[in-house]
Amino acid sequence: MDPRQPGLLAAPFSPRPVIEATYMDVLVREGLPAGTGFSLALPKGWALERTRPAVAPGPDAPIVPLARFHPGEPDALGAKEDVELVVWAAFLPREIHGADWLRAWIASQGYRALDSRQALSPTGIMGDTLAARRHNGGVRLHRLFTVKDGDLLFLLDGRIPQGPQTDHRAMQEIFLLAAMRFRLAEPTGQSFAEGFEWTELAGETTVRFRSSGLWTPRPAGDAPPGGAAALLDNGVGDAKLGTLVAVLGAAGDSAADIERTTLAKLANQDFVLSPERELMSEDRREGRSVVIHRRAATRAGTPLVVLSALMTLVTPGGTLPVCLMLLTPDEATAFEAWAINRRAFEIAVNSLQ
Repeated sequence: MDPRQPGLLAAPFSPRPVIEATYMDVLVREGLPAGTGFSLALPKGWALERTRPAVAPGPDAPIVPLARFHPGEPDALGAKEDVELVVWAAFLPREIHGADWLRAWIASQGYRALDSRQALSPTGIMGDTLAARRHNGGVRLHRLFTVKDGDLLFLLDGRIPQGPQTDHRAMQEIFLLAAMRFRLAEPTGQSFAEGFEWTELAGETTVRFRSSGLWTPRPAGDAPPGGAAALLDNGVGDAKLGTLVAVLGAAGDSAADIERTTLAKLANQDFVLSPERELMSEDRREGRSVVIHRRAATRAGTPLVVLSALMTLVTPGGTLPVCLMLLTPDEATAFEAWAINRRAFEIAVNSLQ
């Protein structure tokens, strides 16, 4: 990476002995709302400015700043560049990937994303983005990381004023190390921002998957002989934001045939489906295979996306076919609904057993 040209620093470059001699772990808990304490690594000589939020993040305060860190001594690393790090806590009313939340945050704050990557974690896909925004007549870079715990999302916002002599690579290393050693003082251990419960498909054999308690079941209609079906809606009536269709076939049936039948039923309900589909992922392992396709659709002129997961489970009684299908607004039309629906679909697919 050219230090004069901003790009995402993917890994620390300083030797480990230098890092251990330069950085120290800092615990911040006093004065913070319950459940928001944390520790992270910072260069020695940095100062902590407590923001002391009056309340924890919640419906009435969706995001609150927890603390601000900056060089507190003239010779501290980053003092000449006037960099700073702000740690925020955000409330998640719905389960969503941290990476998707970050995309929405960047757009809402008027940032311009320069480079980004994603990282899989036990609580979903987290975001890591380098962005820029006008600030005080100049340009300021932001290195942004997300960490998620239950219904709280923590945002690390490293800020670097952009100047002709700024070593972006060195300054990003400060924030990258802070994120790599970020730990919650009292993690809940909860994976999701909302409750996910087991939904059963009971045919000749029973399978189950996790679905959000905020999704509403409704009668599913016909199921394949020896199989079962379920319909769940994200919202009801005019407020419906998406639908999950789950169909179990009998042993020996084909998941592809179940998908074709389900798509034909959608076409009879005035959905216009693209004949083309895009392969999103394929996972074949012992005892289980999953193939996920995406296709465009419309209904009454509204752009939609249909995600289909064709799944085969190997059981002592033979192979069981399952098709999970998501109907959702596309991300360009309704990004938040798309992100919530996509996350629920992934949880259903990954939990099927």
